[in-house]
Amino acid sequence: MIQRIQTVYLLIVTILGVLLCLFPVGSVTSADDDIFTLSMGSTVPYSALIVIMPLLSFITIFLYKKRILQMRLCSFNIVLTALTIILGCLWFYLAYSDGSHIDMQWPCVIMPINIILLYLAARAIGKDEALVRSLDRLR
Repeated sequence: MIQRIQTVYLLIVTILGVLLCLFPVGSVTSADDDIFTLSMGSTVPYSALIVIMPLLSFITIFLYKKRILQMRLCSFNIVLTALTIILGCLWFYLAYSDGSHIDMQWPCVIMPINIILLYLAARAIGKDEALVRSLDRLR
């Protein structure tokens, strides 16, 4: 199970997702020192997505015998990650006003990295499925 490259990709996505749960992505400081921080407890939809993403990739690791389901879950996780990025940008846009200052932290790069790693995992799972189907044809 761990010898497959997609398992390594999914494990890295899980670890990065847990780090995303622990650290804030960024904050918006307005002119009157009102601070909006986008982190794990700031909003319910964002918190739910941040928890679901690493959990889904961790579950996907153990579905190595069901490669088609594994590919679908990777694709679904890519959509969830993109939705989380869009929601984060939307909340920063809504919290921003004249005289505000946006301060992005280092975890803001985790989600694009997760999308890339999930794409690589889905591609590697597809290659495995193609290999198994070609071997089934030879029997």
